[in-house]
Amino acid sequence: MMDWPWKVRQYCYFWLASEAVTAEQITERLGLGPDRTAVMGSRRTSPGVVPAAHRWEIRCETHGPIDEQASTVLARIAPAADQVRALVDGGDVEAGLMMVRRFDDPDGGHHAMGWWLTREQIQLLARMGASVESDEYAGDSTAHSSR
Repeated sequence: MMDWPWKVRQYCYFWLASEAVTAEQITERLGLGPDRTAVMGSRRTSPGVVPAAHRWEIRCETHGPIDEQASTVLARIAPAADQVRALVDGGDVEAGLMMVRRFDDPDGGHHAMGWWLTREQIQLLARMGASVESDEYAGDSTAHSSR
């Protein structure tokens, strides 16, 4: 039987991605600077294009519950919600909120495993035409704390 609680490292970001619209163009349209960008094909073009699209991201990697990180990220993008929706409605840009959790991370902290988004946050994401994604990874069980 495994010991509890798991050590978890988690982070959250809001992203915009496009094969046609660059991160610089997204920044110009939103009037908001990103924390991270990527240029389509900047790592390789063959056999496949990596990254597969231009990316623009606002990130939160502060230790803490993932739903609190989502609140931080969404508060930062909220003033540009109408501009995000205009980009998404143009057909060349996709948007989303990504929440990533790595369980059994020796550098992680002990936090509650559950998370939620408020009704207002869900409405904001819908208003922007954004998806919600979650990635969760688990390593070996040796990183569990002992009780």
